[in-house]
Amino acid sequence: MNRVKPNPTSIFSRATIILLLLSVVSAVFFHWPDDLKKALIGFWIIIPPLWLWFEFCYLYERGITVFPNDFEKFKYSQELSKNLWLSISAILLLIYFGKLPGLE
Repeated sequence: MNRVKPNPTSIFSRATIILLLLSVVSAVFFHWPDDLKKALIGFWIIIPPLWLWFEFCYLYERGITVFPNDFEKFKYSQELSKNLWLSISAILLLIYFGKLPGLE
């Protein structure tokens, strides 16, 4: 049986999706204190860009990313991830606090 060994990017992606779903569902159905909401927003604003940096500086250089030999595909996947991260951050701000920063 040939089993494909998962790479760190796919493992991180799966963990992120699970944590994101838990965060959104819990925020919608439970009344969390503002401190916990702020901590989750801080987590979601800081961790994904750190992962993108780590993925480029460490994993891509060692050839253990999804596109180890094609820099343009790798760069495009990081651009898509960045855009998704920005939209998720905005959605979480709306869900948690009912408004976006700078908008009254």
